[in-house]
Amino acid sequence: MKTKHAQKYRVARFVLSAFCLTATLMPLPALGADYGIVKGKITDKADGEGVYGASVSIAGTSIGTTTDMNGNFTLPSVPAKQQKISISIVGYAPASQVVTVANGQTYQINLQIGQTTIMASEVVVGASLYKQNRLDVPVTANVVSQEKIKQQANPTLDRVIEDVPGVVVTRAGGQTSSGVQIRGSNTYQGGGIGTRVTALYDGFPINAPESGEVAWSSVNMNAADKVEILKGAAATLYGSSAMGGVVNVFGHLPDKLEVKAGLNGGFYAQPPSTDQSVFYNDKHTPWFWNTYVGFGNKSGKLNYNILYTTSRDDGYRQNANTILDDIKLKVRYDIDASQYLLLSAFYNQTEGGYAYEWYTGDSFTVFTAHPERGYDINNNQYYYDDMIKRNNALVGLNYVNLISDNLSIDTRLFFTHNGTRYLYNTTTAPQISIPFYNKAVGDFNETYSNRFGAGTKIDWRANDNNRVLLGAEGSTTDVMTTQLTAQWPTANVLGDIREDNRALFVQDEVKVTDKLTSLLSLRYDWSGINADLAQSSAGGSYVAIEHKSVDAFSPRVALNFKAMDDMSLRASWGKSFRAPTLYERFVRSAGPYTGSPNPALNKETMTAYEVGMFKEFGDQLSLDIAGFLNNYNDLIESVITQSTRAFQYRNITKARIFGVETGLNYRPSSDLAFNAAYTYMKAKNRSYVAGADATNDLNPDPYWLAYRPEHTASAGATWKPTGKLSLNVNARYVSLYKSVTSHPNATSANYPGDFVIFNTGLKYQAAETASVSLLCKNIGNTQYEEAEWFRAPGRSYVAGVDFTF
Repeated sequence: MKTKHAQKYRVARFVLSAFCLTATLMPLPALGADYGIVKGKITDKADGEGVYGASVSIAGTSIGTTTDMNGNFTLPSVPAKQQKISISIVGYAPASQVVTVANGQTYQINLQIGQTTIMASEVVVGASLYKQNRLDVPVTANVVSQEKIKQQANPTLDRVIEDVPGVVVTRAGGQTSSGVQIRGSNTYQGGGIGTRVTALYDGFPINAPESGEVAWSSVNMNAADKVEILKGAAATLYGSSAMGGVVNVFGHLPDKLEVKAGLNGGFYAQPPSTDQSVFYNDKHTPWFWNTYVGFGNKSGKLNYNILYTTSRDDGYRQNANTILDDIKLKVRYDIDASQYLLLSAFYNQTEGGYAYEWYTGDSFTVFTAHPERGYDINNNQYYYDDMIKRNNALVGLNYVNLISDNLSIDTRLFFTHNGTRYLYNTTTAPQISIPFYNKAVGDFNETYSNRFGAGTKIDWRANDNNRVLLGAEGSTTDVMTTQLTAQWPTANVLGDIREDNRALFVQDEVKVTDKLTSLLSLRYDWSGINADLAQSSAGGSYVAIEHKSVDAFSPRVALNFKAMDDMSLRASWGKSFRAPTLYERFVRSAGPYTGSPNPALNKETMTAYEVGMFKEFGDQLSLDIAGFLNNYNDLIESVITQSTRAFQYRNITKARIFGVETGLNYRPSSDLAFNAAYTYMKAKNRSYVAGADATNDLNPDPYWLAYRPEHTASAGATWKPTGKLSLNVNARYVSLYKSVTSHPNATSANYPGDFVIFNTGLKYQAAETASVSLLCKNIGNTQYEEAEWFRAPGRSYVAGVDFTF
């Protein structure tokens, strides 16, 4: 007990010291400085109409605003000197103009900007940790705009990114884990264990540190402006858990008083007549609804936004019911023109059923697939009451000081909380079924973690041709858990374990010629746990943990060659690593499966290669194409023994994933837009030996890495026949999986994938402050699976109304 208190005091001292250091370094607002005003109007080059919602900012300062309904803007308190005015908005080519601001004077500027494809208008932040136009980015990155996000009813992070090239989303339904892989980065595993994709909210981590899991479907997007997705070597600067890529959500801040509210609801349609699921007997109709309310403002130096969302879903299958409550807060305070504080915070809690595999005959020993009852769970008499409760929180604070035109510092502190509780028997009697399911009254598994972190980044423009980043960061995670301790746990009793992470990084961007830019970076990471010995069975002997701490250097080299004003070529090489998570080291239970700890588990490493091209064909067409190759060493994957329903995480010696991905935007007119994407991927276990893994041997292609589809594609079209009406249709395709781990067989029977899903929707601006939307998801009522033996949703209908004042 004394040790625990000491740890808490150390953490408290760490946080307090960091805040005091930030306060000490923070200079006071400048007094007696000279200021002027910049006013202007941004118009469309084609028709001369004002452009609404364009972002207008002063480069190298914290000063910025957006244009009003007529395209007008005002920037007050602009330091009197030569300034660069930058303009950006989705659907238009970025523009800028240099002006000279005089003390006490107003400078008038009028700029025309031309329409282009959404892809060409993207501004990317995460690839180099500062803003870059699409043509200048040296690695592959994708942006999901606010316009795209708003096409969804009750948008969640997994739905928003599922059409991005190279991204595959796997969902089991309800509160059961969902998974996101980028370029085949990870398999689908219960609990989201070993996710190789880092998820960020305003740059702060939201992965559960003990597993890597992100409850993607519970990350509500009503308060988001955009999402960036980084791939391959782009993730090198983000550390251990970003080996596969990075997904960064940017929260919303309004430029004026804004009050918003919305309500949408709908229902799941009946499955086809061939379905025999008990869940839909008597024409049962599951309903769902979502509502949100929020407000924000920009007044003087203060800019803030707060939004509350609540949703309820009866579930489209047994045990897929969910309840979500979410509140998000973002506040920015401009100390002066060169420094500001930015607070990002959220708290959400979810509750829902544990959605097990579909009906297999109510047996615990013989598993016979019954896809005709895909909406029922197996052994409902034992599993019907199983629940998952989650709560997640983030508090992140940034202090940014633009010390000069060439030097800035960004210091951040953050706290995250991730809690998950699995309730296995909420009845008043024991639930016993030999051999796999024996749950006493009140049995549960629970893990919650508190992570404290800090970091700082220095951005120095050494000269016009050289830009250097230096940074350091670290975090400490205290975990309370019923199953992830090094010693064998006692049922329903929480134990503790700690994980620490430290990192240093440097990046140097050099403009070699007018057309060629190089990006060189190096990051060092160290990760460790506070345990030396592990126990593999109750009362068993202790075994030394072979790799209680791991470290690695991660270099990256990236090149961007601007062959023409509208075409850039890129190439990159990088190395990255991932430390094993606590779940992979010590997991003992996963629903009906039993885990076996692995004290010998080591880090995994990856070497990534990529070449790509981005090309604009006038203002109407843009194309992005990339080839990638990822070589893995000591890849961490789960190995399942079917006869005992037991699994263990092990290091596979070598694996290789390579492929090609493309993205196309076509905008023939201002009221019509098309987009399409396709990814081909080959994922091979280069260390496969027949007989070494009896479960994997049952697959038709045992060399193929499990749960990596060979082909994925998406396409969409948006038509705006009037200024008030918008219609859209989109489709998504995933090919049949070649390898699985839970129920492999030689004929690929009941393997996930092999589906095309169509969705459509419309949005009508009924008034200046109100819009109405209608959506139909899975128009064809296709019966399909994203995860093995977990039926995905059939057709659903949604209607909603949104108000903004």
